[in-house]
Amino acid sequence: MSAAPETQAAPAAAVPAVNEPPQSQTAESNPAPETTAGTTESTPEKNIELELPMSAADGLIQKPFARPLETAKPTPPAQLQPDQQAKYNEVFKTVSEWTVLPTTSVKNAPTAPLTDSERMFLTRECILRYLRASKWNVSEATTRLQRTLTWRREYGVEKLTADYISIENETGKQVILGYDIEGRPCLYLIPSKQNTETSDRQIEHLVFMLERVIDLMGPDQETLALLVNFKETKSGQNASIGQAKQTLNFLQNHYPERMGRALVINSK
Repeated sequence: MSAAPETQAAPAAAVPAVNEPPQSQTAESNPAPETTAGTTESTPEKNIELELPMSAADGLIQKPFARPLETAKPTPPAQLQPDQQAKYNEVFKTVSEWTVLPTTSVKNAPTAPLTDSERMFLTRECILRYLRASKWNVSEATTRLQRTLTWRREYGVEKLTADYISIENETGKQVILGYDIEGRPCLYLIPSKQNTETSDRQIEHLVFMLERVIDLMGPDQETLALLVNFKETKSGQNASIGQAKQTLNFLQNHYPERMGRALVINSK
């Protein structure tokens, strides 16, 4: 696979970028489902998406917004300087030549071919995030990218399913709650709704939710908003020190440049 020209943006693989969402559909081509199938006399459910923005006069909103408001736009990315473009091209060339990667982080671990989803992970935006997080050090960014893909394999990120983690979210302790004013998808954490004992699955639940938040990012959006509400949280419901360290480790090393805004409320 050849390197991308310096003047042309390209993902690091021949397959489509994973962050590229489908083209938006109009309300006419994708109408809201009716809630009273088989009846003709019932009043149709109001299509909220056609009437944004809402006001207090509309009462309680009970239908999730499927997308951000038209006014909620991410900050446009800065244009790369010539030296930054050259460093991107260098990392792009290296990762484009990867055919196999270690299956675990253990020294001399066996390798396996890159999958299509792993190639889709290596988008232009992804490479640039790792370069920024590495202060534009090409060698460090390349190493971190390889370590992240190996971690995703070892941790089984792509094997985490909704069924597997469903017990963790029976009380709604983690909720994807719409978008903020810059179009960031919002992850809302409510520790007081903790319903399980300390386990690895609690961390896997957070990883699963982070992945879903990333799936909901629109064009040019690379960051999320995090809101943690400690209201009514009791002793023992917060994450343990070990869990906190583990979470901080994978956020810093494997989700760099993803946190756009973090808010903590009702903290004691």
